[in-house]
Amino acid sequence: MEVDKKKRIVIVGGGFAGIELINKLKKSDVYEVVLVDLNNYNFFPPLLYQVASGFMEPSAISYPFRKILRGKENVRFRLGALQKVVSEENKIVLSNGELFYDILIMATGTETNFFGNENVKKHSLPMKTIGDALALRNLLFTRLER
Repeated sequence: MEVDKKKRIVIVGGGFAGIELINKLKKSDVYEVVLVDLNNYNFFPPLLYQVASGFMEPSAISYPFRKILRGKENVRFRLGALQKVVSEENKIVLSNGELFYDILIMATGTETNFFGNENVKKHSLPMKTIGDALALRNLLFTRLER
């Protein structure tokens, strides 16, 4: 008797799109799902300005993947940064190893667009991550306390 092997879906990015797809596939008998992200948490970007202004702590808008994925038997998490996709071999190279896939989903989110204006890029502070929000908050508080 041949054992059915589940197809492996690798999702790169644990934001809204990645988590939504995981929720759709969480009870699948057909797929094994591996979530890859460079952070071990998901966060709610619409509230980054609250962190930047000091009204909320980062923990109020971030949720560990281990809690989000708890009870999802066919889903695993892999911490790592995507370095390269080797499509001929159905594998991705991460900052800490390699991962093979049958289906690859890129759900990496957005990137700050400075519209080609190098001056704006050089002198502005983007706010796409919790680290960005904390850097902005620290800068604001430092300047206010002078």
